Amino acid sequence: MIEHSTVANLLRITMLVYNYGNSIIVDSKDETIERFVNNASVNKIIDSLQISDLRRQVLFDIAKNTPNGKVFKFISDKTTDIQVGITTNDDDKRICVVFRGSESNTDWFYDLQLRKHNLTDDISVHSGFYKQLHDTDVYTRIVDELRILWDKFPDYSVYITGHSLGAALATLFGYLLSHDIENKITVVSFASPRVGNASWKKSFEAKTNLLHYRVTNNRDIITAFPVYKYKHVGQNIRLFENTFSTFDNYEDDSWYDFTIFRCWSANDHNCDLYYKNLIQNKW
Repeated sequence: MIEHSTVANLLRITMLVYNYGNSIIVDSKDETIERFVNNASVNKIIDSLQISDLRRQVLFDIAKNTPNGKVFKFISDKTTDIQVGITTNDDDKRICVVFRGSESNTDWFYDLQLRKHNLTDDISVHSGFYKQLHDTDVYTRIVDELRILWDKFPDYSVYITGHSLGAALATLFGYLLSHDIENKITVVSFASPRVGNASWKKSFEAKTNLLHYRVTNNRDIITAFPVYKYKHVGQNIRLFENTFSTFDNYEDDSWYDFTIFRCWSANDHNCDLYYKNLIQNKW
């Protein structure tokens, strides 16, 4: 089981990526998160942001829990509107790829492309998610940046994360990356929709260098879609207000729990609520 503190830190930077590039920018690759947050001029910017008190606190919690964290690269593609942060954490020897969730009409354009893209043989994935990674050179750019980091930090672990659309992109990117490299990859997704078909699920879970922890709120409606011939992958950590449950092979264990009849709440998709439930329920 993945450590709770690791999941919490990944959700914090996942929340940060929604604001990063717009109102919050770290100018230098050598600037640590702690120095950035404690900078007087940056604090004026933070004070001016129209963000919730929780989001504000999360920013300071990042500095407290990952003081030596750095933003190595932030990719913002104007054509597909995909935004990706690549970070390093020297304390935990970790490289993270963080995908932003849906925010624009372009994001929804890709979200709603429900036809499947055939990867190979009978393995198919959501065509919109695949296209957002490949309509431009974003996938290649991320991998190139990761290779630079692996040359510099060969003993660092690799984590891929994101919320909502970002979670789906993280899951797909982790799968594709696992074919291109031998490094161990851990995907931690929050509020992810389904990404591929039954053959994709089988192939994903057969990868020896790939792990996936899929964190979901109890009744999050987005986690129930797409429906027809789509499957979830990995181990599910399901959050409730006062407890949590885990499912190792959850679509086989309890198919009803992960349908629209059980997952019907749009409010449960809220990223702030994910954080509240996660912090409330430690393992």
